[in-house]
Amino acid sequence: MDDAYAAIAPFYDLEFGEFDADVDLYLGYADYVGSPVLELGCGTGRLLLPLARAGLQVHGIDSSPAMIARAQARLEDAGVSDVELRTGDMTDLSAYPDAHFRMVFAAINSFLHLETRERQLTALTEVRRVLHPDGIMILDIFHPTPAVLHAMDEALRVDGQWPLPTGGRVDRFSMRRVYPAEQRIETTLYYDHTEPGGSVRRTVTSYTMRYIHRFEMEGLLDQAGFVLEGVYGSYELDPLEDDSAIMLFVAHRRA
Repeated sequence: MDDAYAAIAPFYDLEFGEFDADVDLYLGYADYVGSPVLELGCGTGRLLLPLARAGLQVHGIDSSPAMIARAQARLEDAGVSDVELRTGDMTDLSAYPDAHFRMVFAAINSFLHLETRERQLTALTEVRRVLHPDGIMILDIFHPTPAVLHAMDEALRVDGQWPLPTGGRVDRFSMRRVYPAEQRIETTLYYDHTEPGGSVRRTVTSYTMRYIHRFEMEGLLDQAGFVLEGVYGSYELDPLEDDSAIMLFVAHRRA
């Protein structure tokens, strides 16, 4: 299987490596329910590291071998060796036993990379299987308001520019097409890597996300055997409002 995110992996931490607004949320819930903990779509290990440093038994799974390799390197550089990483799809958690994890979570839209409703439901059903009866699941996805979707569906946009430790810089541009009838977003990313000498190398990659509205998500959770504990609009667990940027779903398995 091709690794669609291999092109993103070398640059991912330039944008998200220092993002920590959600760290206390996951640490707080993990402190409450205990471990082991499983992150779905763990990427380069941004959240695995602080959870492991807090003394939790941590597992991560991601469909991208390149992302897993980056996560392994991050953990090794930090001297953390007891995190279990797997390359795999979150729709198939057969490597993990039933009722094993005290917390399972998917951060920053990872869940939306499952491109169909069927795959999303399959993943939730798998999570319910591996979740301890006293455990919790947390999903962090963006709030797809009409204004947000309209802003996404535009021509080429400039996303950011980041200096590299070895010199030079990376500029990222993106184009997104929104298909409301299918709740699908097609994204193409352009990474322009400017060398210290001035030469430019472009990397292009594309991926698909299927966005979910609030009450559809609640329906999926119910269908998969979950009881919703709350829907929040921030990492501080503020109520979901019309202008909330994120939707945070916290649920436990139905008995």
